[in-house]
Amino acid sequence: MRETQLGGVLANVLSVATRGLGLFLWYFLRLIYRGEPKVIAGFVGVALAIVALVWLVVR
Repeated sequence: MRETQLGGVLANVLSVATRGLGLFLWYFLRLIYRGEPKVIAGFVGVALAIVALVWLVVR
């Protein structure tokens, strides 16, 4: 099989996306089962950052 630059970039992007999804699920399950204030604050902070980013892009 021939290696291409696009294939390498795609593999890296998918790797980062998979790692991000794994971290999200780990923290989400931790939030559900433990309800630690640090985790709740983290989720609220990330949600606010995403909303602010979407607002800046759409505006």
